[in-house]
Amino acid sequence: MRTLLIGISAVSLLAVPLAGVSHAGTSGADGRTADTAPHNGPGPEVLRRQAGLDRLADLIEAGITHGESHHDRGSGFAGSLVDADAGRLTVYWKGDVPGRVRAAAKTAPKGLKVEFKSAPYSAAELEAARDRLSAAGATSAPLTSVATLPTGAGLDVTYAPAAGSSLSAAAENSSGIVAEVERVAQVPITASVARDADALSRHDDWSPWFAGAELNTPSHSFCSSGFAGWKGGRQVLLTASHCGTSGTFADGTGEVVGWATDYSLNYDTTFIELNGDGGNGYYDGRWDDTNGYYKHVSSWGLSRAGDYVCTSGAMSGVKCNIKVKYAGVESVIGGIKRYNVVQAMRTDTSTHAAAQGDSGGPVVTSADGTYGFDMQARGVISGSWGGVVVCPLFGVDIAGETTCYEGVQYIGLYYLVNNLGFSVNT
Repeated sequence: MRTLLIGISAVSLLAVPLAGVSHAGTSGADGRTADTAPHNGPGPEVLRRQAGLDRLADLIEAGITHGESHHDRGSGFAGSLVDADAGRLTVYWKGDVPGRVRAAAKTAPKGLKVEFKSAPYSAAELEAARDRLSAAGATSAPLTSVATLPTGAGLDVTYAPAAGSSLSAAAENSSGIVAEVERVAQVPITASVARDADALSRHDDWSPWFAGAELNTPSHSFCSSGFAGWKGGRQVLLTASHCGTSGTFADGTGEVVGWATDYSLNYDTTFIELNGDGGNGYYDGRWDDTNGYYKHVSSWGLSRAGDYVCTSGAMSGVKCNIKVKYAGVESVIGGIKRYNVVQAMRTDTSTHAAAQGDSGGPVVTSADGTYGFDMQARGVISGSWGGVVVCPLFGVDIAGETTCYEGVQYIGLYYLVNNLGFSVNT
């Protein structure tokens, strides 16, 4: 049952074996409960500022930004950084800022401000540098992610230890890696060592199918459902491609959700043709909530550095206070290079951002600054980012025996909508 509540509110995160998962009882009543209650995330004023700053950024970047990963090559735009706590949008630009852009910045409502700062490189130039790295192939230490810095200062890369090397030994060689990568990229590089990211009911969902529910994959492991929508005239549900690219997906009770009909490994997405209809919401609250609390997906949008987001996988339940650091990243997750990746890190050290079993689940933010019933879709959970952290008590605060991470990587929705023909139910 879903319930409506009102108020404010790497490694692929690969499926875990179902044998290690605890299941809460299901609700005995029909229907779901709309959840308008706030989460334990940033306060409502911070979220309202973020919503306003993202709208300003959309206006400023109109005609320049084509998803998180690509920007107009004729523009000096380098990046933008949202600081919702201070109510400030910092826009980095190479060269003179056009009058249209400055005029858009002047529309900032009271309490919000836009600052322009000079950048040494445009976003398009940094994306070209990233493409040179990709075309050049292997380096002495395999690159696991390449991010353009929103300040336009260069690229940030992570690399895996060479075969037989320890993390500490690889870290000592960072200056050598920087020199090697800079020769190819022809822009400044910052580098750090990191292993390949791990590929990351809830329990009893039903038609119309919602995001954030448990999926029993074709290989009989635990993943999470993503947003429902349409593709090629068929109703579909998203999940991560590393959860399965063919076969039948079921919910936690074994009821057939649908069948994998299409997928993209590079965007870590599988499209499940539904046995029934797709809904326009996602499960909210704890992993073991039996009331079917859900929130409404009112729209979808781009992620920017500084944005606060929430994850809501079936393994962990909803997790907020997660802040985006990089968007439009090329990152190796589960041994495969993924594109249009967003990397975000927890800001609350008492919890985690995502866990194995959350793969395929939804990433959202507040559409109106309240974390109320209407939320904005931002992406699909793909992999871990950063270090392993202590998981909550199994069967009490998390669904199964799993691995938890301080950060998360997710696939932004832009390319799923504009390149792969997916439309989100709202």
